[in-house]
Amino acid sequence: MKNQIELFIYNLVKDNPKLKNFIRDIYQNILSLKPVTSVESNYKITAREGYFFGFHDKCPWSADGEMLLAHRIITNNRVPSKNDEVDIGYFIGNNYETFHKISSTKAWNWAQGSMLQWVGKSNNIVLNDYGQNNKEHYAKIIDTNGNVQKKLPKAIGAISAEGNLALSYCFERLRKGMPGYGYANGIDPDADVMMPSRKGSGLHIINVDTSNSSELFTVADIASINSEKSMDGAFHYFTHCLFSPSGKRFVFFHRWLLNENQRWTRMLSCSLDGRDLHVFPTTGMVSHIAWKDDTHILAYSRTSKYGDKYYLFKDKTNEYEIIGLETLNSDGHMQFSPNKRNMLTDTYTDRFRQQYLMIYDTIDKKKHNIAKLYSPIHFRYKYASCDLHPRWNRDGKMVCFDATYTGKRSLCTIHLYNKFV
Repeated sequence: MKNQIELFIYNLVKDNPKLKNFIRDIYQNILSLKPVTSVESNYKITAREGYFFGFHDKCPWSADGEMLLAHRIITNNRVPSKNDEVDIGYFIGNNYETFHKISSTKAWNWAQGSMLQWVGKSNNIVLNDYGQNNKEHYAKIIDTNGNVQKKLPKAIGAISAEGNLALSYCFERLRKGMPGYGYANGIDPDADVMMPSRKGSGLHIINVDTSNSSELFTVADIASINSEKSMDGAFHYFTHCLFSPSGKRFVFFHRWLLNENQRWTRMLSCSLDGRDLHVFPTTGMVSHIAWKDDTHILAYSRTSKYGDKYYLFKDKTNEYEIIGLETLNSDGHMQFSPNKRNMLTDTYTDRFRQQYLMIYDTIDKKKHNIAKLYSPIHFRYKYASCDLHPRWNRDGKMVCFDATYTGKRSLCTIHLYNKFV
């Protein structure tokens, strides 16, 4: 959590990522000399060393709660190379202690893994992979024995709750636009094009049943809507797409990068045919998102009036409210509990390289610290860091997250029982 001096300095340098990270690294190097405890929590934490799940916007638990998806690490803590693999599988057992490997993939990163997730309420699993023959990314659907049930023509960023639709954008393009979220292999045919308009370069929706893919719009199509001066000469791309709970609309980020240093983001929503587009009233920055229901989406973002906050936006309007105004003062990876009352979130490492895992009660407007976890300084390595990325299980009685407090990247769980149900 930031103090007032840190908030002041952050606001001065937040639009210059290189300078911001330089100051952060020096600050943390100095303060790392002070010893801190590796973990503080009133809950028992189970850490599965050598495993991780990925992003915060997906649920790793199967519909019946019996299986917990995971990536098993094969490489060391470094930026993945084009031939590096991770194993794919799931944990089972009373405390998810037994791992079953069912596949592997070369299409992954530390932040989001391989976009590993369950297909609707079935026991089928979808993940991204990299083709050996055509040298292209695609998604494959496998069963719990690892048998391939279907291949989708493109790598996916999200799948609908019913499992019938998926969204896709260019992961190769993220190697330049957002390296920690791209894949080490594959070729972006528009790598030298700042604002691609080529057919096939944009955001696609895929019918999972038929494997048919339809392009909704190109990057240039979206960049032409309410264009801003900062977009001139910038490198544009899509990322962070997410279906609404009913699967009738979705949100996505349009980002643009100038001089490989300054980055801007805006959030848009639209219907499944790419129409009825809405640009949310943010100013330059949106980092993480979570649908609360079909008409409200939470985003850590910036507005010209209030600055950087957790905003609960009403879709297709300019209306919003601030969540945790007095208690939440730093960016986090959020997810709503199944009952929609409690928001699970985290923080990045603070001055002592400690990360906080928190639950915010949106009714009582109270923050509950669940754990404080130390991240060793070698996990600060660029594009190989480890955010907690917390996620609820299906009944809201357990959470899982990725952490490094043991000294190794680990998939961790905490049983909350009935405290936040």
